[in-house]
Amino acid sequence: MESLSEEIRNVSGGLSKGLRHRAENVISKGEAGKRLLVSSKVWCNTIPTTDCDVMLTFPLQANENQVMWLLSRIRGMTPGIKVNIKHHQHSRVYGFYMKADCDTLLKGADDLHLPKPLKTEFGGGHKEFVYDDRDLFEGYHDPDVFFSSQERQMIIQHILNTSLRSTGSEVVGKIELYEGQAIIPTLESKGIVCLLPLHSLDDLKELKSTWIHSFGAQPLEKITNYFGVKIGLYFAYLGHYTMALVLPSFIGLIVWQCSGKSQLQDDVCFILFSIVNVLWATVYLALWKRQSASLAYQWGTLDKTNELLVESRPLFKGDYQRSLVTGKMEPYYATWKRLAFTYFVSVPAICLCLCVVFCTMLCIFELQEAVNKFIKKGYLINASRFLPQVLLALCISILDIIYKRIAVWLNNKENYREQENYENNLIFKLVLFQFVNSFLSLFYVAFYLQDFKRLQEQLATIFITRQIIGNIKEVLVPYMYGKLSLLKIGFNMTQEMSPDTLQRQFSQIVHDSNQNGQQESVDREDKCDDKDNKPSTPQLTQAEVESSMKKYEDTYEDYLEMFIQFGYVMLFSPAFPLAALCALINNIVEIRSDAFKLCVGFQRPFAQRVPNIGLWQNALEAMVCIAILVNLAMMVIPLQRCLPSWSLIYIVAAIIVLEHILVLQKMLLSYAISDVPHWVAQAKAKLEYMRRQALKAPLHRFKTRQ
Repeated sequence: MESLSEEIRNVSGGLSKGLRHRAENVISKGEAGKRLLVSSKVWCNTIPTTDCDVMLTFPLQANENQVMWLLSRIRGMTPGIKVNIKHHQHSRVYGFYMKADCDTLLKGADDLHLPKPLKTEFGGGHKEFVYDDRDLFEGYHDPDVFFSSQERQMIIQHILNTSLRSTGSEVVGKIELYEGQAIIPTLESKGIVCLLPLHSLDDLKELKSTWIHSFGAQPLEKITNYFGVKIGLYFAYLGHYTMALVLPSFIGLIVWQCSGKSQLQDDVCFILFSIVNVLWATVYLALWKRQSASLAYQWGTLDKTNELLVESRPLFKGDYQRSLVTGKMEPYYATWKRLAFTYFVSVPAICLCLCVVFCTMLCIFELQEAVNKFIKKGYLINASRFLPQVLLALCISILDIIYKRIAVWLNNKENYREQENYENNLIFKLVLFQFVNSFLSLFYVAFYLQDFKRLQEQLATIFITRQIIGNIKEVLVPYMYGKLSLLKIGFNMTQEMSPDTLQRQFSQIVHDSNQNGQQESVDREDKCDDKDNKPSTPQLTQAEVESSMKKYEDTYEDYLEMFIQFGYVMLFSPAFPLAALCALINNIVEIRSDAFKLCVGFQRPFAQRVPNIGLWQNALEAMVCIAILVNLAMMVIPLQRCLPSWSLIYIVAAIIVLEHILVLQKMLLSYAISDVPHWVAQAKAKLEYMRRQALKAPLHRFKTRQ
């Protein structure tokens, strides 16, 4: 830029000072535009990162002493993990490129109880891997074949979290580590480091073609093999739920078409649709339990490990004591301390947050009344009555974000030992707040104001607005964050170019754009993914690109969105019969948008092995029970109109009897549909029998020799 400014001064020596400044601004803007265009093509020319499963990065301007200290700890405490340190030239951050050797991976598989295929002579099927019995397993010599990329990454993460612990009082920056504290999770929680698994580009490309770019059945096996069982189960649940929505969507569409002809017909449809919804939800959840058990068996996670044998959560803090179960030194935290914090800090904080929700709702309703008055006086158009409802949906979304941070902080302070307990308590906090935040206004309109027309408008407005905001927040924001981060890196790269080089790169891009102007966008994306395509623009490595993306936290947000959507479908759908249809349309898009954000918008998450969807199943079943009460309570007015000769006492008695019938029906259906399919129980028994028979022969020969 200095040479360009000097050239401007030489050429325009006779011009006035103001005119010279104007010329400088014009050329500077043109220069910036060229740099912006060249930098925007950076991510299309990614250089694949090889010989690395997991990468650990530091923030900009990281202290080199801290980098070398952590490197020495990793190499000293985890010798089975090969670490290469690189300084990213363009993003200007340090990165540790890590890969484990075969023996380390096998021992890690033993610690994690990964199911692996047995040789046919030992019964076949899958069994938890045991290092000492590794000769019984098929193909254990080749780690690249024996383990998938997500399994290798999960093992490396496990080793770093469990083996890399502080040996004494150590200080890293402003963080003090006590003896036995997990180093990597602690530094990661403070933003000192970021641990991320790298994508396998070949597997990712296949997953994109069969998942994102295809509207057929989801490739659940490929999803699970690549992202792990937890994410695989989420997408299996999402697909199952979406298919189940077809029935209430069809019935709701019929009810919507039949409404408005007579009040009696509307009331009868209201009552019947409420009952059908409850029965549908009961059958749907029971069938999902069976489906979940089948998938968990196929993926080797159906049998749950005893919680006393599970490793402590890496961020669990406590005084070290010898475990009565394992005999090892493990951290211990007194239960009374957790209960004291829960009752004296967490509960008051949650109650305060719920009070804020209630006050916000009342303020929005006051605004709604004011808007309605202005509409009656002719100051506002009729469509403006939806503005307070849209504002309420926005407030709900904002409060959700704020409360989530509060809930995570409270949950961390409660200090749970097992990861499952930690997640369950966090889910409980999130579900409680989300339920009140999302449905309080609807309860107020339905039972206090008893205005069904307003309830229909408010439910439709909040439901649709939240779906739009959710998709923008989940997909568009992370995607734009990653692209803007890459654009910033690319712009810094172009600033290091000479004017001639920049002009050459710019001309090449314009030429290529003219050559490919008639091609489809999919073809251009494939060209960006083509490894043999010789780039003419600056290049970033795969590791640099992925480290600039946002981290995918967990499936909390995804399940929470579906839980709230299920509530909108179940609780007040008789007032808005098209709720199930809106949910169906949204979920068809949601499956692909969630796939897109995992494959493109976020860093690849570490795999997790779970037996089911956990507490979310209980939350959904609780929602059905609440839906029974809410729908029956909403039947009071329709029943009074349908049966005008009945007194209020008889109406209430009839509703109580109907409530008992529906609850009994729910219990009978849940009992009749077993949680585990018969073929799964039979297959488990058959495999166990074959293994016992296979092990009898070696044991018999051993006894004979004695």
